[in-house]
Amino acid sequence: MVVIAGGLFTKFKMPTHEVTKTSKHINDQHALNQVNQDIFSKKDDLAVKIDQQLKSANYIGTALIVHHDRIILQKGYGYADSTHNRLNDAKSMYQMASLQKSFTATMIMQQVEAGKLALDTLLSQYYPNIPNANRITIRQLLTMTSGLKQITATKMFADEADNISFDASHTAFLGTQAWSYQPINYRLLAGILMQITHKTYGQLFNETFNQKLGLNVLDYAHFITNSRRTIGYREQNYSKYWSNDVTAYSLETGTGNMAITAGSLYRYYRLLIDHKIIMNQSNAEAMWQPAKGTKYASGLYHYPTYMRGHGIIRGFEPTVLLSKDGKEAVILLSNQHEKHQSWQKLANQLFTQTSAIQVTK
Repeated sequence: MVVIAGGLFTKFKMPTHEVTKTSKHINDQHALNQVNQDIFSKKDDLAVKIDQQLKSANYIGTALIVHHDRIILQKGYGYADSTHNRLNDAKSMYQMASLQKSFTATMIMQQVEAGKLALDTLLSQYYPNIPNANRITIRQLLTMTSGLKQITATKMFADEADNISFDASHTAFLGTQAWSYQPINYRLLAGILMQITHKTYGQLFNETFNQKLGLNVLDYAHFITNSRRTIGYREQNYSKYWSNDVTAYSLETGTGNMAITAGSLYRYYRLLIDHKIIMNQSNAEAMWQPAKGTKYASGLYHYPTYMRGHGIIRGFEPTVLLSKDGKEAVILLSNQHEKHQSWQKLANQLFTQTSAIQVTK
């Protein structure tokens, strides 16, 4: 069966506005008081300078800048939908692409905290037929040091479990467990979550991040009908854009088929940094510990003084830079991505200006 909007996503309900104790608590933190609101501190020289740089670069998307634990800039640039003259703003929704891997990793660590999984659990416990599965751990999937690659993908599947089952049966061993960026690692982690919880990935995601934390993340089927959605453009002049291909996104179970605002994304990272999702500090540290000689773990690249995340999918390019305490941050969620071009360089420059931290190229 070819996946359509009413197929893969039928069990993912629209995000609720239930706010738990955890999400109420974070409202007391100064930097999070005004997420998802248009903010421009015109009396702040740094905010003015950054705003000018974003305009000079013809940036398209929403920018969120945090300096000294205070949001100094949170606003949109360019069009969310040029055909209907709808501009980007603080409430605009963007595809998060590979940043979603962090959310998948977080749900895995919740299972570790619940005692249902361990970082040293072998992949063979869940997928015994994958090559070398009896020598690959959950930790290695999180750090992309499993040595696995996906041979091919399918466009014919009934649901998330069927999609991942196909991927698992078309996975090969690279011959080395050196670091290699392979999305199959996180697709398998999504499959493991479904096996442990007996829920779809979409159901578990919605319960974890929307019902409990109030982040209002949207799956793709709800994203394309949302009034705050953005269109993914290929050119800065809005002359070319990506079509609404539900199948292309539904293939990305666990790896990039959810949409979010810049403010909610920042709220999510602060929840992690402040141990409001993964409560145990040692578990949080283990989650973000790369393999020796590498930088990647659980959806982010980790450096001594900061963390970086990036993604690209069908006209969308999210970029995130955070200091270790989250009190300095640059988040650029863009709905324009031209081939061989990237907003990463601009994000790096803005983060260095904001935090005085030199970004490794």
